[in-house]
Amino acid sequence: MDDMRIHHPRPEVTLVVLDDDPAVADHARALFDAGHPLAVVSNHYSAVVPFMLGNNGDTVALVADVDDPSQFASAIATTERRLGTVAEVIRYRTDLPATAHNPAA
Repeated sequence: MDDMRIHHPRPEVTLVVLDDDPAVADHARALFDAGHPLAVVSNHYSAVVPFMLGNNGDTVALVADVDDPSQFASAIATTERRLGTVAEVIRYRTDLPATAHNPAA
């Protein structure tokens, strides 16, 4: 029997660390508002809660210590299992794409 399921390509996902720079958190909110596949990670539950509200299934919000290699690897694995390949990690203003508000670029 033929497999009749439609296979959609999994998106490339941006993982954003919310703890280190307000400009990075602003960029995460812009991606979220635009409906881009996104993972947000913070050491603080309160930072990720806004990304849980109104989430359309394209966002993974995690609490983890990204300075702990095991926790960071787990955050990436969870994101890839739920959404797709993590294509970029944004933690600092210098990591922001040139198209984002990035005076340091």
